[in-house]
Amino acid sequence: MAKVKITQKGPAGSVQYTEGWLKKNICEFYFEFGGGETVAIITIPAEDQWDTGYPWASGRRKEILTFVAEELRRTQAPSATIVWEERSFRLINK
Repeated sequence: MAKVKITQKGPAGSVQYTEGWLKKNICEFYFEFGGGETVAIITIPAEDQWDTGYPWASGRRKEILTFVAEELRRTQAPSATIVWEERSFRLINK
């Protein structure tokens, strides 16, 4: 079972994706709150760095990041739109 945890430290923090029961596998991403229409910006590894940074999740970048983005939208900003970029995604309220 996968889960997403947010740790906030002022206007920024981390988003942690965890899967596994006995042996937990974790991906951690930096986030900061945005201004204007941007609710938050989550920084993610580039596609060519994913497998090196998370060898246990090799080839699953899109699957895991989509899960994280949808979970953040569902729990933190239900009316937001997800905007993807190479090294980040943003939650935008329009």
